[in-house]
Amino acid sequence: MRIKNQINPIPFGEKISPRVITRPPHIKNERDLFPHLLHQKAFDNSFLPNIISIVSNGKIIAANRAAEKLLGYSAGTLLLKNYNEIFDSSGGHFKRMLEQRKAAGHAIGDLTVIRKNGKQLPCQITSVIFIGDNHIGKAITTMVDRSQGIRQQTEIDLKKDRAAAAGLLFVLSESDATLTRLHKLEHKLDEEITAKEVSISASLVQQQLFKKEWKAETKLKAIQIARAISKAKKTERSDLGKELHDNVNQLLAASRIYMDLALKSSTDREDHISRSSEYTLTAIEEIRKLAKGLVNDAIKNVGLCIAIRKMTHDLMEAYPIKITCKMDDELDTPLSTKFKMDVFRIVQEQLNNIIKHANATRVRISFFQKETDNVLSVADNGIGFDVAENAEGIGIINIKSRAAAYKGNVDLISRPGKGCVLKITFPIEHSTGQNN
Repeated sequence: MRIKNQINPIPFGEKISPRVITRPPHIKNERDLFPHLLHQKAFDNSFLPNIISIVSNGKIIAANRAAEKLLGYSAGTLLLKNYNEIFDSSGGHFKRMLEQRKAAGHAIGDLTVIRKNGKQLPCQITSVIFIGDNHIGKAITTMVDRSQGIRQQTEIDLKKDRAAAAGLLFVLSESDATLTRLHKLEHKLDEEITAKEVSISASLVQQQLFKKEWKAETKLKAIQIARAISKAKKTERSDLGKELHDNVNQLLAASRIYMDLALKSSTDREDHISRSSEYTLTAIEEIRKLAKGLVNDAIKNVGLCIAIRKMTHDLMEAYPIKITCKMDDELDTPLSTKFKMDVFRIVQEQLNNIIKHANATRVRISFFQKETDNVLSVADNGIGFDVAENAEGIGIINIKSRAAAYKGNVDLISRPGKGCVLKITFPIEHSTGQNN
């Protein structure tokens, strides 16, 4: 808990007592006494709970009606208490507030107030030091009950979480329905292909009198068509699997991380919940795009290098890792959109592998042009691994598959205790929009 210095000392009258005002000898009549009575009445009738204590020993010397109501003590009993008896001093927050008040003359912070019945209330505390009679340091402390505000905020956060979860379930149900329709269409296509092959075979039998050369060519064309359709279906399934693993899975994992951070600590809780919600909504949008066969336009809008830097910035906020990027932004222009998307997925997949398995503290990403090649490199200082035994995971397979589509050469250099370097060399002629 941080104690903020946001107020200046507000001096009260030097003669304040808990309900009784004694007329000083030099005051002749009631008119001369009126300013002291006005201060006393304002203090007693303030709607904010206030107490006055001696700085040196913490003894409470005055308390207004609002303070008595908040703390549950009568006026006489409260004046027998010490300053530290009504605040929870565990955890160090109380001590830091006193130190801050001593240094600056005033302090604002969040402390827990202990009522007479033992109930604890979270309060915002404002405490200001002033000099009273006989040059005695005194402090006036104002307490604002925050329990109701905390309950209201908790209810708001809970409603947001429920709404986000309901939205995600709705979209996932839509996605399941879409996949079911795709499966039915695939089954229908298989039946049509089978029927076509049967029809072609029957036609060939009926036309035995035709020349053998014509029959062989017709059969070859039919086989080529069937293979092309089968290959297209496999490619579509592979692309869908990669997008789900590399993109949607990572977004949902990041959303869960920020939600866990919000649950474990009250510090920056609203920011963590907001980020979790953003990642969840992005995942929902990605599922919608997959279901409708749309292409992610993020790379088109901001460029490959900026998209990678934004992704690494988000990762560094969620994990204790330092990621540096050295990339040539001018490479964006000639590259094809699909190539940039696949390079982004490769970097995303390798960073995911590093975070899950490498225990690395530093990562360096570089992307530059060298002679006739575009070179991508992702290096870390993690625990490393034996490449011969651990290079067949789905993440590495996806990386190699994406690189192979552009004739890319993948080098994976690692050994136990020596980190890992992923280096991919793409021929420029296969990276641009003209040849892709």
